[in-house]
Amino acid sequence: WLNCGIYEEIVPSENAVHSLEHSAVWVTYDPAQVTDGALDALRNAVPDPYIILSPFEGLDAPVVASAWGAQVKLDGVDDPRLADFITKYRLSSEAPEPGA
Repeated sequence: WLNCGIYEEIVPSENAVHSLEHSAVWVTYDPAQVTDGALDALRNAVPDPYIILSPFEGLDAPVVASAWGAQVKLDGVDDPRLADFITKYRLSSEAPEPGA
C-alpha cells in the first residue's frame, strides 16, 4: 500500500500503480528539471486526496501525470494540461476499483 500524498523521495512504482487502480492520479517530476520555486508551484497545483506527487529520475518530460490507462507528458509545472488531466481522471469511474 502507498498512501496518497506528496513525497520527497522516489516511491515504489508498483505501489503507486496500485493506487491508480483505485482512481488516484500519480504526478511525477524529474528532480533534475523541477527544482525550487517550480517544485513549490507543482506541490500547490495538486489537490488532495487521491493524488500522489513524487520525484522520478530520468523522465523524458519535466512532469508526467498518470492515471489508470492514461498518461500525459507535460512541458513543465505550469502546463495547463495538468489541471485538465487531474479533473478528468482523479476519482474516475474508469479505474478498476474507484474510490476504494
